[in-house]
Amino acid sequence: MRGEGRVEEIRLVTKDLGVAFRADAKAEGQCVRIGGWECIGGTRPADARWFAVDLTRTNAPWAFSRGEPYRTIASLELFATLVCVTTFGGEWPAGSAGDVRLQGLTDNLGNIFAVTKLMSSKFPLVVILAELSAQLRARKMALSVGWTPRDQNEEADAFTNGDYGQFGAANRVN
Repeated sequence: MRGEGRVEEIRLVTKDLGVAFRADAKAEGQCVRIGGWECIGGTRPADARWFAVDLTRTNAPWAFSRGEPYRTIASLELFATLVCVTTFGGEWPAGSAGDVRLQGLTDNLGNIFAVTKLMSSKFPLVVILAELSAQLRARKMALSVGWTPRDQNEEADAFTNGDYGQFGAANRVN
């Protein structure tokens, strides 16, 4: 309670990266997958870094904490956002005198509100949101999550369906 983090310092935004990534998640039956790609600076899918991860009861038991994984889809979508920040964010310019602003796109409208307020009372969403907040703070970044219609998020949606054809295999981040 006495340590850092109780009061947030207000910092100026010194750089705006624009849309830096797109993310998506899928939960159908026992098939749970997240994916994302870095589109910073208008990078084309063929040249973009990307990831796709299958989640199981072993490597992500929280995804199955409410029984069927579709019941945690908002958490899965936000987890894909968190993985984008931690996977790609290390190579983005860090803030110095102020924050670097970036935007991520997803087709989950509910997560926009959770990220904007940095608040939720639902498990496991609250845990992922706390980690996302900590990662952004450490990187001196400010994230806004934008909604994109499902039909305009086709590349990220393709990951969750196991279709990696638009992306270069050499650019896959494990």
